[in-house]
Amino acid sequence: MRLSVFIANTLSTQLVIDLQKIYLGHLPPQLLTEQAIAKELAQSSSYLYVTMFNERHIGAVKVQLNAAQATMSQLAIRELTRRRGIGKNLLKQIETSLAAEGIKQITYDLKEVAEEQCLATQAFLSDSGYLINDYIATKQL
Repeated sequence: MRLSVFIANTLSTQLVIDLQKIYLGHLPPQLLTEQAIAKELAQSSSYLYVTMFNERHIGAVKVQLNAAQATMSQLAIRELTRRRGIGKNLLKQIETSLAAEGIKQITYDLKEVAEEQCLATQAFLSDSGYLINDYIATKQL
């Protein structure tokens, strides 16, 4: 089965379980309850993009839109599936989708990333075509 990327807009038990695994060590447990995830999915100003493989969510990123700019946050790929191109595929699909909607620029604030993961995240985003200046990764679409 191939990877699929889509906006999670329906709460399911499997989504909750998978997001808890994806964000383990990235987000505090109170943000990963069923109620907190349902609240996040209900927000109209942001979207939770997920990538799925074999009926399991294995990566996620939050995207907030503001005019012709998008801001990503909470990018995470499940530990077991890292270094297999899943993150790059997720970014590529999001960038394609956002560009089709008229978004011209996408940013990611690296200050939100845990210190021990910051260099790896910086390298990943840089390798994906993002310019990094003062902990802000930016890409023109």
